[in-house]
Amino acid sequence: MAAAFVLCYALSDFLVSMLFYPVHQALPPGSSLVFTALTEGFMTYLKVAFWSAVILSAPMILYQAWRFVAPGLYDKEKRFTKSFMFWGICLFISGGLFGYWVIMPVAFSITLGFANQGLEAMPRLQNYLIFSLKAIFTFGLVFEIPFLMALAARYGIVPREYFSRHRKASYIALYVLAALLVPTEVFSQILILLPLIGVYEAGIRLAMWFGTQA
Repeated sequence: MAAAFVLCYALSDFLVSMLFYPVHQALPPGSSLVFTALTEGFMTYLKVAFWSAVILSAPMILYQAWRFVAPGLYDKEKRFTKSFMFWGICLFISGGLFGYWVIMPVAFSITLGFANQGLEAMPRLQNYLIFSLKAIFTFGLVFEIPFLMALAARYGIVPREYFSRHRKASYIALYVLAALLVPTEVFSQILILLPLIGVYEAGIRLAMWFGTQA
């Protein structure tokens, strides 16, 4: 982890430019991010390096955890655990990329589109960093939902009709998640809610496909 942090901090200029790419594309010409605290710029680089190091170290951490538990597992359990880890990592990466390439540019184009001659867009550096990291990690986790729903139905933890029967309550929970991600912007909340609903519906289809009858 420490070595990964040192490497990521050495590459922090590149990482920060990549992280800020979506908002720079949406900002009006001549506008830029601002910071008001003296240490805010420095802390931004540290936070980006830290979270990048966490992501970079995750496969090794999972591998060490696998080596620790593998001797106590049967062959069938080992195959299941390997498949679970592989697809879990792939879905998390896919969700993070979806948040970065799809959700963030659309959200910024809408929210920053209100800038005009009487209203100048000057987003704060710290607020943008928090939002972007939330979006990437939230959608990384959200893309795990269909996989976990299918597993729960497949191994009889819940009946395959459970998720469709509780669709309304799940939609409310997803909206609460969107509201926590963007507390003050209703349009952005709805924008985030729509793909969350799509992911949940995909999970229902997978649960019905792979699940067992109650």
